Amino acid sequence: MTRGIIIGGCSLLLLAGCTSQAEPSISTKTASSVAASDRAEQTRRDNQAADASAKKRLGNNYQATNDHITSATGAAQAVAQVLHEPKSQTFAVIPTANRDGQGHHYYQVDAYRKKTDGGRGHYLNSYFVYANGNITTKQTN
Repeated sequence: MTRGIIIGGCSLLLLAGCTSQAEPSISTKTASSVAASDRAEQTRRDNQAADASAKKRLGNNYQATNDHITSATGAAQAVAQVLHEPKSQTFAVIPTANRDGQGHHYYQVDAYRKKTDGGRGHYLNSYFVYANGNITTKQTN
């Protein structure tokens, strides 16, 4: 009989420990707020990806304070100005004006790492400087 009581008592203890709790719920207002926040974050990420894609396709664009560039020297000065006069770079200009696919004249300015002796190091980037002061890192076809 005591064995039955012990088994019965253990069964009751096991059953008592198996009760379940209801899952907490959130209000409709909170759920809507979370959903709106998620949508806004997704839109921000989509816009950021679109901006990165456009930058890759179009390159960086700058506007020099000089909006009437008529020489290769002026083009090099404009690039140095928009890059905030970098001390670690040196610039080489192709001395003749070129034409892009739309017939606009531009000067090509190549940037190089400046060596400790002041000479030209490895190539960094090309800048295409238009007469109106627009500077881009991608040449217009």
